[in-house]
Amino acid sequence: MHLKNFIQIYDNAINIKSLSQLIRFVNNKKFEVAEILGASGEGRVDRDVRRTESYYLNHNYNSLSNVHWSNFLRWNLGKYLREYMMKHNLGNTDKIFLDGISDVTVLKYEKTGFYKYHTDHCKKIPRTLSMILLLNNDYEGGNLSFRWNEEEYKIETKANRLIIWPSNFMYPHSVLPVTKGRRYSVVAWAV
Repeated sequence: MHLKNFIQIYDNAINIKSLSQLIRFVNNKKFEVAEILGASGEGRVDRDVRRTESYYLNHNYNSLSNVHWSNFLRWNLGKYLREYMMKHNLGNTDKIFLDGISDVTVLKYEKTGFYKYHTDHCKKIPRTLSMILLLNNDYEGGNLSFRWNEEEYKIETKANRLIIWPSNFMYPHSVLPVTKGRRYSVVAWAV
């Protein structure tokens, strides 16, 4: 079995009206320069490795809109995580449904934005499954790409597309440079 078989793509992941409202919501937010995690889980900025900005959605935040979008995305992503886990026979799906999703974050990649090849699991933050929800497609470049030895597997850009894959060392991935426009996506992980 090829490693690609564990990369699942779900199109039309959320209601289109909700998708439009989410894009409008994040369009007016103040994003921060995104950090990268070191092997021990410490965060640092390195614009040679990652050139993107982030906006965290937290269900314990003081903004009710932020709380709404955090809960909305956790609920919807949880449904797909359960389906993914059942398909791949990954054990008890009840725990993962809501409580196991961490760090729901909106990422904004401007023109020339990128994230070099990396994996999502580290000792301090033992992520199990990674998720990216592509919000828009009115940009060029910015493909999610996986690499195994000499083989590269690029995911076609499509608005409202959710991609789920294992977070471990076998799935190095990157976001290729955006060449035109602005790319929005939501990232989250199951722990």
